[in-house]
Amino acid sequence: MAHRVRSIEITKIEPNCRCVYDLDGIDQMIRSIRRNGQIKAIKVWFRGRCFRILDGEKRWRACKKLGICEMKAIIVEEMDE
Repeated sequence: MAHRVRSIEITKIEPNCRCVYDLDGIDQMIRSIRRNGQIKAIKVWFRGRCFRILDGEKRWRACKKLGICEMKAIIVEEMDE
């Protein structure tokens, strides 16, 4: 699986359609990102018009709540179906 890291506009990233997520975990992530910035890149896959999150939805939701415009992301070039 090939990949590369780059900065992506948060508006071009969509969630992985997970219906349930941990609100306390997101609040903790918000505090961590405020303190340290985004340390770990999320993992995304390009899906036609946008990037779909494969890993890191909690970080994405925290960054959205903080009003961050761009996120570091690992872009997966090939998906194992």
